[in-house]
Amino acid sequence: MSHFPTHLIPDILCRLPVKPLLRFKCVFKPWGSLIDDSEFAKLHLHQSLKTNTNVKLFLDNCSEDDDKAYAVDFDSLANLVQFPRPFKAEITKYYSRVFGSCNGLLAVYHREAGIALWNPSTRKCHFLPPLDDDITSDHDTIPGYRYDPNTLLGFGYDVTSNDYKVVEMQRSKTQNCFKVMVYSLKANSWRRIKDCPYDIPTNYNDGAYLNNSLHWVGDERGVFSGGKVIFALNLETEEYHEVPDDKRPGGLECGGYDCRFFGYMNAGVLGGCLCVSRDYSTCPVEDHVNLWVMKEYGVKESWTELLLLSRNRWLTNVFHTRAVAYSKNGDKILLDDGGDRQPAWFNLEDETGETLFIPGAPQRFSTMIYVESLVPVN
Repeated sequence: MSHFPTHLIPDILCRLPVKPLLRFKCVFKPWGSLIDDSEFAKLHLHQSLKTNTNVKLFLDNCSEDDDKAYAVDFDSLANLVQFPRPFKAEITKYYSRVFGSCNGLLAVYHREAGIALWNPSTRKCHFLPPLDDDITSDHDTIPGYRYDPNTLLGFGYDVTSNDYKVVEMQRSKTQNCFKVMVYSLKANSWRRIKDCPYDIPTNYNDGAYLNNSLHWVGDERGVFSGGKVIFALNLETEEYHEVPDDKRPGGLECGGYDCRFFGYMNAGVLGGCLCVSRDYSTCPVEDHVNLWVMKEYGVKESWTELLLLSRNRWLTNVFHTRAVAYSKNGDKILLDDGGDRQPAWFNLEDETGETLFIPGAPQRFSTMIYVESLVPVN
């Protein structure tokens, strides 16, 4: 009987979900060593991203008295699983939220306990060291349970240095700026970099990771315009740059008023493209929000208006609406408002909405896409 070619084993195993791989570690010792290897984790991740498999929808529970988080298969919205959160929830106390997803790792923020990097597939968690006292003592925090507009966060992967990085911006009490700190998982330490050259007037504005950069919306420093600039921080060079935008009016016919008076609410990533939500709350015809997508990164002319939501008629609170993902068939977009109400599908063909319902899920949750992976957190 001929022996099975062992060189094919990694190629076979990398096509499996994480759960059976973790079981196989206990079955056959050589397989355990292979599955624990960092190069196999990269191979497994590459296979999942290439084939768009092992994609999960994370349900970030918004209840103060529930320590569990939830996830389902994104394509089917079935197979609900639950697992303990990195930070414990307490009634009347701060509770944690996920502010970033990258290569199977989730970044979790708690206003008192700090930040954790968490792989929900392997159940592994790494708690980041605290910031220096001289930074936190100058932090102009605003009371609240979840979002603080004076604290901006982002999480991504620096391809050049093969390093996962967390960015935290804190508005200074003593200076008219946001101080910026970058955490490196490789070094397990924070560094302060140059202050952010922009002001950030809105909350619900976590960094959107794309093209080795984190993206936010803001204004020129000292000029409050409700968010007129899309800017990015490159994780390799740690330099800031503006993303060219398109000031064309939105899709409503407003008579002599052309709806140019808008502000960007937040930046996101949809279908591998940068997207932004525009707030037209001053429109005389209809208070609404538009979603625009940059189909070719960095090319101003590639901005395309994708949808329009009326504040009076849409299903959720559009003040905080962000796009999560296209449906499997590409005919719908999942929209999230940060957990105040359930996320909802927007049908691109007939422009109708449908609330997302998942049996067994908590009453209030926000959503985020992640891919199952074996990527380690330390």
